[in-house]
Amino acid sequence: MKKLEGKIAIITGAGKGIGRETALAVAAEGAIVVAVARTRSNLEETVKLIEDNGGSAVCFSHDLTVGTEVEALVAKVMERFGRIDILVNNAGGYPAEIYKNIEHQAIKFWEWTEEQWDQIIKTNIRIPFLCINKILPVMISQKSGKVVSVSSRMGRIASQMGAYAVAKGAIITMTKTAAIQTKEYGIQVNAVAPGIVDTPGQRVYNHSVGQDDVAMGSAADVAKAIIYLLCDAPDVMTGQSIDLFTTV
Repeated sequence: MKKLEGKIAIITGAGKGIGRETALAVAAEGAIVVAVARTRSNLEETVKLIEDNGGSAVCFSHDLTVGTEVEALVAKVMERFGRIDILVNNAGGYPAEIYKNIEHQAIKFWEWTEEQWDQIIKTNIRIPFLCINKILPVMISQKSGKVVSVSSRMGRIASQMGAYAVAKGAIITMTKTAAIQTKEYGIQVNAVAPGIVDTPGQRVYNHSVGQDDVAMGSAADVAKAIIYLLCDAPDVMTGQSIDLFTTV
């Protein structure tokens, strides 16, 4: 029997990159995948890939930076499936409009505009907060559930990525806090913290800052770490973050 047989798994940012690879891996373990992102065409391609491999998936297009949109997503999933077993908080990123006109990799703190800062924070910490905020009550009522959020090595070590590093570091702290608060309900909350991952967005960024030859890890390997946390991690493993792609 597959390890996630019959589980209902919401995966955000599932249209490409780490989210798509995670959706494929979770579906391969038997879960019904609810793929969520803003761009429906990307989601439909993810669903097709899952179904072509014999898995089950549906997709919903939502702007997850808006609380009412997340509430609508939860309502749809509960109406259709009646439960939510897994949340993979993957949606996030470093919007191209922030770095496309810069000549160096790092925007210094004193160079950020308020609008740029707010955009990064909204994309990378508001989304996982809203998903946890709206989905944990369902898991608490079930007295079961697993949450895995995608942070970054940039949030674990000293880096020059400004708001992005701050937001990804906040995911680590949010993971620990949520784990403490939900342990009594049988819920596990963990995170993964990859280094540079070969995704479409990362390749665009690398090119913009003249780093086309930088070594990168694979999104499929990140998905393997997420599968470990969902399938094989002991029950007492909660509030943890797994570092990936680092020699430091």
